[in-house]
Amino acid sequence: MKYRLLFILTLLFVYASSCDPDDEIEPFDHAAQAIIDNDSLVDYMQTHYLDMNGELQEITNNEAPVFDQVITQTITHEMEGEDVEYKLYHLKGDEGNGAQPTRVDSVHVSYKGILLDDEVFDQQSYGVWFPLYGVIAGWEYGIPNFKAGEYIVNPDTSFNFFNNGTGILFVPSGLGYANLAQTDIPANSPLVFYIELNLVERTDTDRDGLLSMYEDINDNGDFSDDDTDEDEFPNYVDADDDGDTIPTSEELGPDPIDPMNLLDTDADGTPDYLDTDDDNDGTPTADEVGDDPTNPIDTDDDGIPDYLDEDN
Repeated sequence: MKYRLLFILTLLFVYASSCDPDDEIEPFDHAAQAIIDNDSLVDYMQTHYLDMNGELQEITNNEAPVFDQVITQTITHEMEGEDVEYKLYHLKGDEGNGAQPTRVDSVHVSYKGILLDDEVFDQQSYGVWFPLYGVIAGWEYGIPNFKAGEYIVNPDTSFNFFNNGTGILFVPSGLGYANLAQTDIPANSPLVFYIELNLVERTDTDRDGLLSMYEDINDNGDFSDDDTDEDEFPNYVDADDDGDTIPTSEELGPDPIDPMNLLDTDADGTPDYLDTDDDNDGTPTADEVGDDPTNPIDTDDDGIPDYLDEDN
């Protein structure tokens, strides 16, 4: 037994000795793959059409290619520290008459996913809930193009959806699973999804009392670049957006649902939950709170804590 162990250890030593410490794994070229994916997707869309059942079929009799009907989004998405430009395509079917999600909402979606050889790799006919900020980027950017519908509850407690938004997403691999193979998805595979958007749930990701959809402060559609206190946590996942030690939930005022009616003690146009000096007295809120934010300092005992009292 000891000789067998010695043999294994010797093999390990020889293998380790043969590895050059200066050898580096070549980083994957996501930008180059984006070009390859786009060529593949364009070729697929130019050689397929949408039949009467809403299914993609290969053109055999001069049918109108689906490429002539799609809408193109140019997406800049970070891959391993590098900003890569992708083209994401979508085709709308039924418009839908419900809510339109943002990238930080949750959605109930029925879908079918296929590869460019038309093989099905996943399907959810009855629908499933997803937070859009936790799925592939192709969905995060693509699903907000659709609207939800309505539903009825059947006697057996099942649901029937109707008037929901439908369409197709054409996703480059970089906005899917990139160069990481999945069970039924080879590495670097562009993906096609048939989408039915059933329901939208507005989320409050950080549970601060303000819906995440209202935390895109610069209103550019990207929730990841809004970080008021620069603590590397975007506002929509930060329970104290301005870093003044007072939780956002306690700085919103009586009507946090309406982002136009938030508490602004000093009336300077910046709501308290984003204002590091709520009473505009020149002293940062964080320096006027004390050690216990649940029982902030009230120097003059007038019932107004110092951080909200200009004359304390």
